[in-house]
Amino acid sequence: MKKLGAREHMTFGGAVTAETPGRISRSLVRHGKGGDFRNPERIQDWDHHIGTELGTTR
Repeated sequence: MKKLGAREHMTFGGAVTAETPGRISRSLVRHGKGGDFRNPERIQDWDHHIGTELGTTR
């Protein structure tokens, strides 16, 4: 983060479906652990926060 001059970081959940490539993803789906774990409200809050930081709120 220091090299990039970043002030913070954020991670978000993703989606693991039958179409997601990879052996681990296929195993998760096969064992009923797949799904869409994204949180649109959290992403929108982050979007607003970044816009405010950059002075480009909509």
